[in-house]
Amino acid sequence: MKSRNFKFALMASFVGLASFVVTACTDSDTAQDTKKNVEDGISFAVSDIQNINEPSLPKTKAPSVYETTSTPLEGDAQGLELVETTVEGVNPVYVPAATRALVTDMSNFATINKNFAIFATKEGSTAANYLYNEQVKVDGTMVNPVKWKKSESSKLKFFAVHPASANGNPMVTTTSGTNPVVNYSPEADAKKHIDVLVANTEAFNYDDYVNQKIPIKFSHATTAIQFKIGNDLSYNQEVKKIEIQNVYGEGTYDVATKTWTVGTTKKNYTLTLNPTFSTAQNPGTVMNGGDGTFFMIPQTLPDDAKVKITFASGKYWEGKIGGNGKSWAEGTTKTYTISNSKDLSDRDFTLSITPTNGTEREYNQFDVPFTVTSYSHLKGYSGNTRDKAEPWKVVSYEVSTDGTNWSAVTTTKPEMVTAMTESGNGGTSGEAATMTLTNDYHDFKAERDQALKDAPLVNDKDLSLVNGKQSTANCYIVSAGGTYKFPTVYGNAIENGVNNTGAYTSKYQQSKVTLNPFWGTKKINNPYIDGNLKAELLWCSVPNLVTNVNVANKFVTFSVDKNKIQEGSAIIAVKEGNTIRWSWHIWFTSQDVMNTDNFMREPLGFRHTKWNGTSYLESRKVRVIITQTRSKKKAELVVTQKAAPYVREGVAMYYQQGRKDPLTPNALNENNESVMYLQAPGSGKDTGLRLRESVMNPFEMARFRWYDPNDSRNTSSKGNGDWMWLDFTIKNKPGKIVGEPSYSDAQNGTYYNLWDADRCKGEAVYDFKKTVYDPSPAGFHVPRLADFELIKETNAGKGTFMPGLGILSHYNFGIQNVGFGYYWSCEKREGPGYLSESQQWYGIYGLFALGRVSNNKTTLVLEKQERPGFPMFMDMAWGANVISIKE
Repeated sequence: MKSRNFKFALMASFVGLASFVVTACTDSDTAQDTKKNVEDGISFAVSDIQNINEPSLPKTKAPSVYETTSTPLEGDAQGLELVETTVEGVNPVYVPAATRALVTDMSNFATINKNFAIFATKEGSTAANYLYNEQVKVDGTMVNPVKWKKSESSKLKFFAVHPASANGNPMVTTTSGTNPVVNYSPEADAKKHIDVLVANTEAFNYDDYVNQKIPIKFSHATTAIQFKIGNDLSYNQEVKKIEIQNVYGEGTYDVATKTWTVGTTKKNYTLTLNPTFSTAQNPGTVMNGGDGTFFMIPQTLPDDAKVKITFASGKYWEGKIGGNGKSWAEGTTKTYTISNSKDLSDRDFTLSITPTNGTEREYNQFDVPFTVTSYSHLKGYSGNTRDKAEPWKVVSYEVSTDGTNWSAVTTTKPEMVTAMTESGNGGTSGEAATMTLTNDYHDFKAERDQALKDAPLVNDKDLSLVNGKQSTANCYIVSAGGTYKFPTVYGNAIENGVNNTGAYTSKYQQSKVTLNPFWGTKKINNPYIDGNLKAELLWCSVPNLVTNVNVANKFVTFSVDKNKIQEGSAIIAVKEGNTIRWSWHIWFTSQDVMNTDNFMREPLGFRHTKWNGTSYLESRKVRVIITQTRSKKKAELVVTQKAAPYVREGVAMYYQQGRKDPLTPNALNENNESVMYLQAPGSGKDTGLRLRESVMNPFEMARFRWYDPNDSRNTSSKGNGDWMWLDFTIKNKPGKIVGEPSYSDAQNGTYYNLWDADRCKGEAVYDFKKTVYDPSPAGFHVPRLADFELIKETNAGKGTFMPGLGILSHYNFGIQNVGFGYYWSCEKREGPGYLSESQQWYGIYGLFALGRVSNNKTTLVLEKQERPGFPMFMDMAWGANVISIKE
């Protein structure tokens, strides 16, 4: 029987193999002992360096040795290749058991009954001068026992060769006094090849191994050559003979230096298979397993080296294995696999992908199990005995919302797919696989409120600093707990670090349609609010959210409780005595509302009462394409994930056109009393508010302005519906407030430029100039009507959100027409409009954009007659929302 490689034995169960012990011998008994009558001697513990699975073996050769290469086969082999692979170890453990039927391992080592040769070199010597070519039996004892005498050498270094030379076998040709050199010339018949094992130990100390076994670790000096039928080979042939031709057939191996010297004589080697080997019935199997392994001299292969496989039919395949530096490395296994990856004509291929329980999922259903059937059938055969599993993999994804228009093809999972079985081995029965859809349902309100709470605390943050420069406003956005401040400045009277005089003066003279200069409680002639000021929190939508409100060094300061912060609003004022000199809106929301190129993403002061659903508003689809690895055949799976009902509701602040102060009908103080109220009617008028009165009473909603109907200058057919009272001298009326303008026809006067400083006519033909009354944060202003064209149609959750919050009545402070969104522009325009075809409507009115809301989509109507009596302007006294645009 051919000697095979060991299946490594470091396990205790193999102790019967090597009961090898050093027997002590004193110098006194040296004289009477001879080799022939010594009963005990040196013994050895044998193991193999491959006592681990191949993938764990350390790769000891250059990386190029392990590279996979392929060479076309010639002969009756159209489309076939010879694929070369190399692994560490000779017949390594990981090879399937079916290919290792006769492989020698520790469990059958004793039955081989072949001795190995042992050599020993004394300390300091370079020759085998203590033991020379002594044989060790399979039970571990020496054929001719020799004791290790310390007096002769305190250290010994051992060499071993397996199998030992016998009956004049010249494999080991060393002479006494030299180290062993193995002469190896494999015989032409592969069945007679020998797996040459060698060992080269370290120097062992006598004292360390008294009554101890000497460890001998064998390694493989040759290269094992195997031939394998690839999994993709379908040819129905019977292999009769395997040949390796034109390779070097002689060489010597110096055990001490661990080097081969290869001769120059080329030889051929043959393995005849009996019985023959079926290519069709044994895919993936090594043809020359057991004692058919070629054990060859490691070498750089000659250019004309080749293999030849001959079939019982007389057909043959040939493939070049030499040239380009190809080599066989010592102690490795080279496998030549016959591959049919390029020839698919002899098989029919099947690929299908089948959902297990449909392809539609609700928004809260995520697993989509499916099966993949992928196999090929050998033509000309009935039944499934010739069927073969075909690997498959995912090659692309696409997404769509309508099933018609698809996104660009991608090889990576889209966001709507969390996990996917992206490949499989295939088979004739369905291979189970799963797609996992993304859970994209959100409680967006809770997430935003939590993000506000989780935001890092800020300390002494100046809300007016924008990119390092001071830009003040009437509205400041707060998005985290901490301490804050802002300067006691009228609205946006400071911009980019300098006084913004154009915000409180116009380039046009004061008139009944132009305000110049602007007013607080008095005329504004510089940015700062003077006087002995104190600060006060007038109202907050969340109790105790805002605390420690003070004035210091021309700054209002306040604190925000990190644990209470959520979406909402607060109003902070500075007072002189009991008179409010100015007030500011603090809006608690995400900074994301300002992340826009045009319109702010939410109305001023908006806070959600409900906001949940999926981030996608319509059902979404994903299309997955899979392909069979070899045939490139494709199949697809389209899965639909439905959207959840999308709910986005809330409240925002309302504004009378031209006023800076927000109004809401639900504002309560700490005593649960309303802090916002309608203006009390005055004597002789259903009163509007003077400018300075509106500043001093930020929570008061001024009623529609009517002048004394008994005045001859007041005509019932006219009236501009303003909230602002303009002083003028009239019969039965006292004089004006000192310092405020007066006009003889003030009942028809209105200021066009409250939100756009240089606007003195109905048309805008000049640059926008934001005023100190503009309620927007820094960097934004109230839009002109034409600006709304940038929105047109909005989509909830995407871009600008314009809810239909109705309109705030100046008659009863109630909300009307919920479901429609009324959004002020900064513009006013003189009529006529009409209530009907016959009734003219005279006066000056504010222009607004109307939003019709349906299914969380807002469609805007701009200056368009929807029906008689519904012009796109209205009295400035009504309260509408404001959605600001970026400057």
